[in-house]
Amino acid sequence: MKHTIFLFAVMLGAAMTATANDAKISGRIKDANDKSAVIGATVLLLQDTVQIAGTTTDNNGKFTLNAENGDYILELSYIGYETIRMALTVNDNTHIGDILMQEGATELGEVVVESQAIIQKVDRQILLPSKEQMQASSDGVSLLQNLQIPRIVISPIDNSVKTLSDGTVQLRINGVEASTADVKAINPKDIIRVEYHDQPGVRYNGAAAVIDYIVKHRDTGGSLMLAGTNGLTLPGIGNYYLAGKVHFGKSSLQAVATYAPYDIYWTRTNNETYNFNTGKIENNEVGEPTRYKTYPINVSLNYNWTNGDKNMLNIRLRDNMAYTPYGSSDRDSRLYQPTDSFEIHDHENSSSQSPSLDIYYQHNLPNKQHLYFDVVGTYINTHSDRRFLQTPLFGSVATDTTDVLSRVRGDKWSLIGEAIYEKEWENIMLTVGARHNQQWMKNTYLGSVDASVNMTTAETYAFAEMRHRVDKFSYVVGIGAMHTLIDQAGQKQSTWIARPQLTMSYDFGKGWFWKYKGYVSGYQPSLSQLSDITQQIDKYQMRRGNPNLKSVMYVSNEMELSWQSKHVNINLWANYSYDHKPIMEETFEEIIDGVPYAIRMYDNQRGYHKLQVTPSVQVKLLDNKLMFNVTPFVKYMVSQGNNYSHEHVNYGVRGGIFYLLKGWRFYADVVTAQHNLWGETLTIGELTHDIGINYNSEHFGFGIMMVNPFSPHSSTTVTKDLSSLAPTANTAVMQNYRQVLMLNFTFNLDFGTKHSEGWQRLNNEDTESGILSGAK
Repeated sequence: MKHTIFLFAVMLGAAMTATANDAKISGRIKDANDKSAVIGATVLLLQDTVQIAGTTTDNNGKFTLNAENGDYILELSYIGYETIRMALTVNDNTHIGDILMQEGATELGEVVVESQAIIQKVDRQILLPSKEQMQASSDGVSLLQNLQIPRIVISPIDNSVKTLSDGTVQLRINGVEASTADVKAINPKDIIRVEYHDQPGVRYNGAAAVIDYIVKHRDTGGSLMLAGTNGLTLPGIGNYYLAGKVHFGKSSLQAVATYAPYDIYWTRTNNETYNFNTGKIENNEVGEPTRYKTYPINVSLNYNWTNGDKNMLNIRLRDNMAYTPYGSSDRDSRLYQPTDSFEIHDHENSSSQSPSLDIYYQHNLPNKQHLYFDVVGTYINTHSDRRFLQTPLFGSVATDTTDVLSRVRGDKWSLIGEAIYEKEWENIMLTVGARHNQQWMKNTYLGSVDASVNMTTAETYAFAEMRHRVDKFSYVVGIGAMHTLIDQAGQKQSTWIARPQLTMSYDFGKGWFWKYKGYVSGYQPSLSQLSDITQQIDKYQMRRGNPNLKSVMYVSNEMELSWQSKHVNINLWANYSYDHKPIMEETFEEIIDGVPYAIRMYDNQRGYHKLQVTPSVQVKLLDNKLMFNVTPFVKYMVSQGNNYSHEHVNYGVRGGIFYLLKGWRFYADVVTAQHNLWGETLTIGELTHDIGINYNSEHFGFGIMMVNPFSPHSSTTVTKDLSSLAPTANTAVMQNYRQVLMLNFTFNLDFGTKHSEGWQRLNNEDTESGILSGAK
C-alpha cells in the first residue's frame, strides 16, 4: 500500500511539473493589405524540422497552440500568401498579437483544398477552388463555370462572360486585363485562387464586375493548349483555341489563336406599319430560310521580359480578322400589302482587319510604390457591301423596283495611352492615373451614296482613388474628370464630365456583409453615330448620322446585402442607373424627291432609367460537390425620348445544378429570356437551357452538351420598334437551334520548371470600326 501511495505521488508530481511547463501560444493572422482576418491559415510549431503541434485559424483569424517551454519555429502558410517563418522562445503563455501576411503568387507547394472556400472580404470575394473543382476543370473558363458565382453567366457556346444583368465582366490574370482566349489558355494547376470584385473601382473603367485569376508562372520549358467546341447536330457552330508558351531566362513568348465559325440558317418575319402623312402603309413580311455565315480569327503574339520584382516589359501584337460573306441582318422573304406583293433580297458581306501593337512597362519603386505605363496603337480596316432588292411578284399591281447598293470602305487609326501610380500604406492605398484616347477616321461611301467622312475624336480621363479600411468598415473615394473633343469637317465640340465615385463596405460578422457603390461616369457617341451621312435602308426607311451628338453623363447606384454559411449563400443585389441625355434613336418623316421616308437618326434624348433587383440563393452539399443556384431577377426600364416615352418590365430567373466527382462534371442550367429597352427598340431574347457532362484528366478532357434539350419550339428572338411613325415587330427564328448536341475537347501539355513572372496591369484595345451601317 505504501508503495502504491508513493508511486501515485511520483506520477502526480510529474504531471504537475509537465503541466507547469506547458504554455499556450496564441495570435491572430490578418491580411497585410486590408487587415481582414485570414481564415483557415495553417499554423505549425516546428522543432528541428519536426512538427510538434499544428492548427488552423478560426473565422476571426485567431489560433491557439499548446507547447512545452523551449525554442521553436512558428510557420504560417496559406494559399496565395507568402509563407512566414519566425523563431520563437516559449517560457510562459505567449500572445504574439496580430501577424500580417502579404499576398503573392509565391508557390506554397502542392496545397490541396478539399472543399471550396469562399473568403468574403469587404472589397471582394476570394474563391479557393476545391480539389474536385480543379480536377473537373480543363482551363480558366471551365474552372469559372465550376465555381458557380451566382450573378455571373458564361455562354456554353462562345465562352463569353457577363453579369446576369448583361453587364461587362473584366477578366484579369494577376491583376492584368485579359481576353477570354488568355483565360482559356490557363492551366488550372497553376491557379492559386480566383478573386471576384463585384464593385470595382474607377481604374476598371466602368466594368460591372472583375474576375482576377491569381496564378503561378513558369521558368524554363513551356506549355501547349488546344481546345474546341463544335456542334454535332449543328456543325456550322464552333469555337477553337490554340495557345503555346515558351520561356528562356527572364523572357517568355506566347502565341494565342482563336477561330469561331458560325454558319446557320434562320427565318425572319416582319410586320411593320408606316403612318405617313400621305397615308398608311402596312407590310406583312414572311421570311424564308436565310444564311448567316462568319469566320472571325483572332491571333496574338506576346513577349514578356521580367527583371525580378523591379520592372517588367510586355509587348503584344494582335490581329483581329473577320470575314462575313452572309450578314447577320440578311433576309430572303416575301412582302405582302393589301393590293401588292414583293420579293425581298437583303444581303451584306463584310470583312475587317485590326492589327494593334501594345507596349506596356511596369516599374516597382521602394515603399510599396508602383508605376504602370501602357501605349496601344491600332489600325482598323473595314469593307462592307450591302444590296437590298425589292421586286414586285407576278400578278402584283405595283411595277416599281427598289434597288439599294451600299459600299463602305473604312479606315481608322487610334492611339491609347495610360499611366497609373500606386502607393500603399498600412491601411490606405492611393491610385492616381490618366488615360488618353485619340482617334482618326476616314470612311468612303459608294453605291447609292457617294461621299466621304473625315473625323477626329479625343477622350482624356484623369482620376484619383483612395481606399481605406477601419476595422470592419472600408470605403473607397474616387474623383475623376473626363474631357471629350470631336472634330468633323471643321465643326468642333468639347464636353467636360465629372466622374466621382464612392464605395462602402461593412462586415457585420457571422457571415453578413453590406456593400454600396455609387458613381458618375460618361461616354462618347460612337464614330458611326457621328458620321454626317445618310444611308438608304429600304424602300421606306433611311438611316442618318448626327454630327451634333454630345457626350453623355451616366449615374449608377447599387447596393448589396449578403449572408454566407457553410452550406447556404444568400445575396440581394439592387441597382438603379440613369443616363442623362442618352444617345438613342428617334424616327421622323421626311419628304425626299417627293417621296415620304421614315428617317432613323440618333439624338441626345431626355433620359433613360433602369432599376434591377436580383436576389440569389446558393445551396452547397457534399463538400460543395453538389450545388444548386436559383437567381430570380426583375428589370424595370424607362426610355424617355424628346418626343416619346416607353417603359418595360422584365421578370426572369436563372437556375442551375451541377455535381462534381473525380474529374467528372454533370450540369444543367437555365436562363429565361432577357429583355432590353433602349430608345424605341425593345429586344426580347430567348429562354436558353443546357445540360451536359464533362470529363477532365491531367492532360486532356472531353464533354458533350445539349443546348435547349426540352424546347418544343425553335430558337426565337423578337425585336420591336415602338415608334408611332413606323412601328415594327421582327421575329427571327432558327429552326434547328433546339436539341443541339455539342462536343468539346481540351488538350494540355506542360513542360519545364517554374518561377515568378510579371504580368502587365493595364490593357487597352480599340475595336469599334466607326462605319455607319445601312442594314435594317
